[in-house]
Amino acid sequence: MGILGWVTGGSDRRTRRFLLAGSRLPAGAVLAGLVLLGASAPASAQTLTWSVVPSPNRIGLLNFLDGVSCVSAAACTAVGYYNRRDPKTLVESWNGTRWSVVPSPNSGTPQALYGVSCVSAAACTAVGYYTGTGGITINTLVESWNGTSWSVVPSPNPSGDSVLKGVSCVSATACTAVGFGNPGNGTLVESWNGTSWSVVPSPGGSGNVLEGVSCVSATACTAVGYGGTTGRGTLVESWNGTSWSVVPSPNPGTDNTLLSVSCASAAACTAAGYYDTNGTGIVTLIESWNGTSWTRVPSPHPGGDSELPGVSCATAAVCTAVGDRAVSGGGGKTLIESGTASG
Repeated sequence: MGILGWVTGGSDRRTRRFLLAGSRLPAGAVLAGLVLLGASAPASAQTLTWSVVPSPNRIGLLNFLDGVSCVSAAACTAVGYYNRRDPKTLVESWNGTRWSVVPSPNSGTPQALYGVSCVSAAACTAVGYYTGTGGITINTLVESWNGTSWSVVPSPNPSGDSVLKGVSCVSATACTAVGFGNPGNGTLVESWNGTSWSVVPSPGGSGNVLEGVSCVSATACTAVGYGGTTGRGTLVESWNGTSWSVVPSPNPGTDNTLLSVSCASAAACTAAGYYDTNGTGIVTLIESWNGTSWTRVPSPHPGGDSELPGVSCATAAVCTAVGDRAVSGGGGKTLIESGTASG
């Protein structure tokens, strides 16, 4: 399967996240964007109660949010895409009161943003992909926010066909983005030094994909995704300032996939995604890192095929995640939820 099939949804994907470029959604798998907000106390001690927050939708049958980053309770940026046949980038902003759509550039058709990281309200980086001339070549897409507008920043395509799925910035001059090249080339990691993006070697061969990354410093990053050509398993990689290495992680079912990660420190990370309950349905998956090992943490399942593609904690008191839930009737709408801690 070529990279366009990999990005737009191969036969092994049961969710909509890569179903772009006019691909048809599988029956019963039309999904809406989901954002979860938690508050008060470290994640390990939180008991959250959820409520829906209204969010806008661009014109088009499908609207999806795949990544979010908050620098405060009153400043969040979410990214994704809209439209079925010719997806375009979607950016939404939270000002503490409401979400609104922010204009963003489109370098080709189709294109999408999958991840975003903000170091301040005036400095954000978003990543994804766009198609080249003729709609054949898949290219990495990086966009930058300067507090006023979004603009495209050049980024490398080491395998000819490349996609960036997640990004984490510790400063305006230090960012790490992850994704994958042509499926035969495996994981892709790129680094920003304040001037340009460059490729960083990472482990993971054919069939391995990195979906999300979180850095607490320039020498401490965690990336998550999935690996294996058969019997998909979770994939976690760690950066120590010199090199990337694979870290063991749990696999509760089949088709185990981690889509996002957020680290409060080098010894406290939360990863989110989904797994298949042995063919009976897709359910949310959350895993936790305590500085020594990864363990699975129970997570709510709202019904239908569900996944958590994005998670971000601005502080110990404010966390945000994005995800999807299958609904009947066709189409897809963004869904944002807010939670407060109790107990």
